[in-house]
Amino acid sequence: MRVSLPYSKNRRYLTGIDWTIGALDAMTRRATGGSNTFQIVLEIKGPLEPARFQEVIAAFVRQFPVLGGRPSRDWTLAPYWKMPRPGSRVPVSVEFTQVEGQDSAALLEESANRCLPDRQSHVAFRVFHVNVSHHFIAVQFDHRLFDATGAETFLGLLHRWAIGEDCSAQIRQISLKEPAHLCDWMKKFEAGKLLVRLLRKFAESPLAVLPRPAALKGRRTRFSIMEFSAEETKAISMRASQEAGFLMFMPYTLAVSLEALAPAFARRGTGGGDYLVSVSVDLRPPEAAPACMFFNHVSFIFFQIPAAILPDRKALLKALRLQMYEQIQCGFPKALYESSMVMRILPLSVLSRLMLKPLRGEFASLGFTCVGKSGYAFDRFMGAELVNLIHMPLVPVPPGIGFFISQSGPKMNAVLSFVEGMLTDEEARRFQDDVRRLL
Repeated sequence: MRVSLPYSKNRRYLTGIDWTIGALDAMTRRATGGSNTFQIVLEIKGPLEPARFQEVIAAFVRQFPVLGGRPSRDWTLAPYWKMPRPGSRVPVSVEFTQVEGQDSAALLEESANRCLPDRQSHVAFRVFHVNVSHHFIAVQFDHRLFDATGAETFLGLLHRWAIGEDCSAQIRQISLKEPAHLCDWMKKFEAGKLLVRLLRKFAESPLAVLPRPAALKGRRTRFSIMEFSAEETKAISMRASQEAGFLMFMPYTLAVSLEALAPAFARRGTGGGDYLVSVSVDLRPPEAAPACMFFNHVSFIFFQIPAAILPDRKALLKALRLQMYEQIQCGFPKALYESSMVMRILPLSVLSRLMLKPLRGEFASLGFTCVGKSGYAFDRFMGAELVNLIHMPLVPVPPGIGFFISQSGPKMNAVLSFVEGMLTDEEARRFQDDVRRLL
């Protein structure tokens, strides 16, 4: 018998993945006092007039009342995104700072670690002026409302709006409705069985983790940023195809990051177990990117890698390819997406603790993201030359460490993100050197 509960057709209900991202936010707030946000930095060369910039941002965000919303529940306990009242102000802050003679990298790191002004603020713009024609625009996003591709799409639409393009058709395409998914219960429970089987398999072996500081409250996230030229990026892509196979860029870069981090794990006496890596997977169809600008349209694949095979690149790549094929073939990303719908009944404070039980208080050894085709397809931003676009994500705690790879035009960026104290400055520098050498 098919049981389906009624729901409002005009609401944007939160999916199980949206609720899981909320739980990661709650988990991180409990551990460090910080939040599950991420920052995208646009480095530009050209004029930028503060008054005009602020005016454009204010006009643009007024098109999206969703930016002033918050999570809520209806009578069925299904969570949804409660929109603000018509005419309400959209809370988006814009700040300007002169940084000439200062360390811009340190200022951008400090910006990434700041909390948004309040729980109903979901985007913040911070402009750092190096000089009259060189600027960094740091945009902080609430992960509850944006994933990486959605944030890039948002910035692309902002650019088009700022240069005077008619974006009304694209704005109308943006979907702000989602069913409550209060049906197909057997399908969701069957998907949950697949998830439980995999978690039990992961729990059979010790987990390799980097120890976190005993006192985590107030700890900032540190960033190690690697920028690659167009020529370097092309060469890396060719080596990935040669060593890992066609369209195997993600497993290749994951293998390199594991090899580069292994010495730090080994030095701290935690390198003997299996590495468990959570890798985000974009579920949006290629043509649906503008419509899926808001909320989270991702799932995850998990790779379990014995430490003993890390020195053998060929064996490591084979293990990664095999696990990726197996999980895609059995439909694990979609199963995780479906099974997580059932967990929405739990408060975030409860779910964030329950998620850590299968692996005895851990979530993974590290997080890994390799953004495919960028959602930002322009070589300029608001009339200025775009030099680079870099993601600076705050990794949930646990694990507190992750590696993020993205593209900016023909150039690749790689960012190591970790909670202060998990690696020394020397270890972070050595990781950078090893990544460049191994790629």
